[in-house]
Amino acid sequence: MYGKISLAGDLGSGKSTVSDILIEKLGATYYSTGAIVRSLAKSYGMEVGEFNVYMETHPEIDNEVDNGLKKLSERDELMIIDSRLAWHFTEGTFKVYLSTDITTSALRIMHANRQGEHKSTLEETIDCTRGRRESEKKRYMDQYGVDIKNLLNYDLIVDTTEATPQEVAECIITGFNRWLADRAYKSAFLCPERINYPQRDADNDLVSEYSAAIELGREVPEVKVFEEDGEFYLASGLETALAYAFNMATFIPSTLIDQKRGDEEYIRMQNSL
Repeated sequence: MYGKISLAGDLGSGKSTVSDILIEKLGATYYSTGAIVRSLAKSYGMEVGEFNVYMETHPEIDNEVDNGLKKLSERDELMIIDSRLAWHFTEGTFKVYLSTDITTSALRIMHANRQGEHKSTLEETIDCTRGRRESEKKRYMDQYGVDIKNLLNYDLIVDTTEATPQEVAECIITGFNRWLADRAYKSAFLCPERINYPQRDADNDLVSEYSAAIELGREVPEVKVFEEDGEFYLASGLETALAYAFNMATFIPSTLIDQKRGDEEYIRMQNSL
C-alpha cells in the first residue's frame, strides 16, 4: 500500500499516540514537525509557547520546516505525517484533523507533562493552550494565507474527546481505504457529547426507528454539522444523531458543512416544531 496520511489537529488531541498505532498497523514511515519544533525551541532556550510567538516574526524557521514537508511529496511510500501544514505543503495526502474540546486538550497536556507546554493549574493550562492555538492560527494565516482551523480543508475529522486512540486509529484507517478508492471522500466522526443540539423536541418514533436501523447496519438520514470556534453544532439530522447516542456509539458519522449555511439550518431547526 502506498499513500500519505497528513495528521493535523488540536493541541492534546492525541496525534502522537494515534500516529504510533497507525505506524504499527500500517507499517508506515513517520515524520513529525512537532518534534522538530520542540527540539528547536529547546535549542533556543525557550518554552514551546514562547517559541511559537517568536516564530511569528521569524518566518525563516517555518521555511526550514516547510521545505522538509515539500520534499516528502517526492517519496513514494506509505507515510504518517504529523504536521499542522503537511496537508498544504505535501502533495496528495489524505488530510486528517483530530479535534478535541479545550478542557480535554489541557488535561492531556498536563498529563503528558511535556516541559514548557503546561502550567501548574488546569485553568492556566487552558489559557495557555488557547493562546498557543491562536498564535499558530495567526502565524499560518500571516505567512501563508491559510486558516489551519478551517476544518473544510480536511478529508476526515475525528473527534478524540471520548474515543480511545485505538478507535481513532481504526476510524482513520477505514477512511483512508475509502479515500484511496474515491478521492472525493469526506466525512466527520464526532463523539455524541461533543455536538451542540438544537432546543427542540425530537420525534421519538423516528429515533427508535433509526436506532434499530443502525443496529442492523442499514442506512439512516445523514447528520450535518457546522463548526465555530472549536464547537460543533447540529444543522440537521437530530433524530439520527440521537439514535447513534442511544446506541452508545463512539462516533456519530457526520457531514461538515459551511458555517454560514450551518447557521441558517441551525436556526431553522431551532424554530421547527
